[in-house]
This record gives sequence, structure tokens and C-alpha cells, in this order.
Amino acid sequence: MAIATSMAFAADPDFKDYTVTPVFTGANHEPVPQENGNAMMDQARARALKGKVNFAGHYILYRLGCGGSAICGEVLDARTGDVVVGLPNAYDGSTFDMAYQPDSRLIFISGLALDGEEDAQGNRLESRYRDRYYEFVNNEFRLLTITDAESPPLD
Repeated sequence: MAIATSMAFAADPDFKDYTVTPVFTGANHEPVPQENGNAMMDQARARALKGKVNFAGHYILYRLGCGGSAICGEVLDARTGDVVVGLPNAYDGSTFDMAYQPDSRLIFISGLALDGEEDAQGNRLESRYRDRYYEFVNNEFRLLTITDAESPPLD
């Protein structure tokens, strides 16, 4: 039912409104070693860079566990192998979902943020399940909209 409810709001951003062209199809760069890296992260980055570009034209967005049931994610530049930025928060893995496309700067993230969060004006928000739309601009996630949402049923 949540899908029908969210479809009723025409104000939700749409992937086609944040199009990026062309999508990089060359050979991905090897991962750039990080100053404070560790073996687990280095391996995750190397695996991610073996895949195809999946976000914003020339980036690879991937998710990984970051302790307990938390889910984190990073954006890698397929052309340079650099770690560009992490997702705006860590999320509860039992509620986390995200959607993105290779030819769009838009990302949709739903779930319960674990590190606290702020609205677009910088006001601290109470911890709860939310839907968020971000635009990826200048290697940063810029919050477009954030709305409280109904939590999905737990399996």
C-alpha cells in the first residue's frame, strides 16, 4: 500500500529530471588506496569496481554492512578509482532500501537512519522511518525532500 500512497504525491522527484549523459562504459580504474583503509573495505571497493557504472554517469554506488545490522554505502568514481563520498548516514539494515540509476543524479533512500539526521534547513529530526530523495551534485548528496513514512513490515 505504501507504493500507492507515494504515487499519489506528484511532487516526488523523478529520475528523468536528473539525467546525466553519457554513462561511462570504459574500463574501470583500480581502487585508489585509502590513508585509513582496512582489508575489508579495500576488498569491498575492489569488488565494486569490477562491476558496471550504476549511478550518476561514471560512479559505482555500493552498499555494505558496517557493524551489527547497520548498512552503509560508498560512491566510487569508476574513471579514477577514488572513494568520492559515503551515503549520508548509516541505516538499519532491516528497513533499508535505495533506488538509483546509471544515467541519473537522483537517489531515493528509505529506512531508519542510525546516526541521527537533519532536515534540509539543518534542524535535528527525531529518529524514525523516512523516505529521502537526494541529488548528487559536486560529489555530495544534496537533500531534496524528506518525509516520514510508514515502516515496511518486518520479515
